[in-house]
Amino acid sequence: MKRFLFIALVLVCTVGKVQAQFDAHFTHYWEMLNYFNPAGAGAERKLTAYAAYSNQMTGFEGNPRTMLINIDAPIPFIKSDHSVGLGIVNDEIGKFSNQHLYLNYAYAFKLFKGRLALGLQLGLVNCSFENKNLILNDKNDPAFPSGNADGNKLDFGAGILYQHKYFYAGVAGLHLNAPLVLMGEKNEIKVSPYFNFMAGGNIPVKNTLITIQPSMQVMTDFVGWRASITALGTYSYEGKDFFGGVTYSPTTSVAFVLGIEMMNITLSYGYELFTSGIGAKNGNHDIFLGYKIDLGIFKKGKNKHNSIRILQ
Repeated sequence: MKRFLFIALVLVCTVGKVQAQFDAHFTHYWEMLNYFNPAGAGAERKLTAYAAYSNQMTGFEGNPRTMLINIDAPIPFIKSDHSVGLGIVNDEIGKFSNQHLYLNYAYAFKLFKGRLALGLQLGLVNCSFENKNLILNDKNDPAFPSGNADGNKLDFGAGILYQHKYFYAGVAGLHLNAPLVLMGEKNEIKVSPYFNFMAGGNIPVKNTLITIQPSMQVMTDFVGWRASITALGTYSYEGKDFFGGVTYSPTTSVAFVLGIEMMNITLSYGYELFTSGIGAKNGNHDIFLGYKIDLGIFKKGKNKHNSIRILQ
């Protein structure tokens, strides 16, 4: 019954004009600041590349699955603080497939012993629907495309990010032009603008090799909202960082994360348990794989920042 209801919900979204939040939530949101905020491009002052995969609502047929690949870095050979980033997201849910290709640009300058960055995003959203193996009582139902359908549209985003030695905070708006994607002659999808706020910090535990990294994210399109509050702990030993933590999303879920960072590589796994609705066993699996390397293009000690997760 659950599977039938889930598929029915997906198919209803093909009727006429649909408005929906386009971007998926990731359990490892604090590792992906430059995805949620274009001002986060180059925030670590390193070449940063990562991939994230989220398998959501496990156990349902046609459940959402999201794959993200992102790379960003400071622009070399330029005296001022300029950075760029490039990413692509593929999101599949039932008969739908959505892609988002985006280019981020950020300019930053020193402010109050920290770094303030302003970012812009230019993107292309693509939405498609596959009619294959779709069973309908009425094959001529006008609510559904008679064949495969797809369409695309440009979109824009902007953000601001402030980084200090001990904390960071930023706010961004994505899909600000609310792109309307036409799919065939009768169907269209409106991608709603949404805003997100992210903040985090670093609290060393005195006389230990442990640090605590609290973080939070609030996402809203002013119709619905989601908040995530995370407590992450890191133990550093012989060049390796072992970390784990818990995230609480009010009225939605509890998520657990375990990971390791060594030799510039980060590998982490998270599982999100829903506290209402579909229940804990049909939760979300998240995998994060990242790599970062110091390009050595800035003078030592000048505007220096380390990991967003560990600001030291």
